[in-house]
Amino acid sequence: MKVGKDAIFRIEAQAFLEGLHIAWEKGYIQLEVECNNALLVESLLAGSATDSNLAEL
Repeated sequence: MKVGKDAIFRIEAQAFLEGLHIAWEKGYIQLEVECNNALLVESLLAGSATDSNLAEL
């Protein structure tokens, strides 16, 4: 099975956000997470992932 880089990014971003959602549902308001995907981290910190071309990935 061959998976493109855009699909890998989308899967990793979805898993990361689902993890955050679960934590927030459980009442956590402050988390420390690790991620080796610099593009994903920058997108989340900038808060503009939906407004940029990254949403097209």
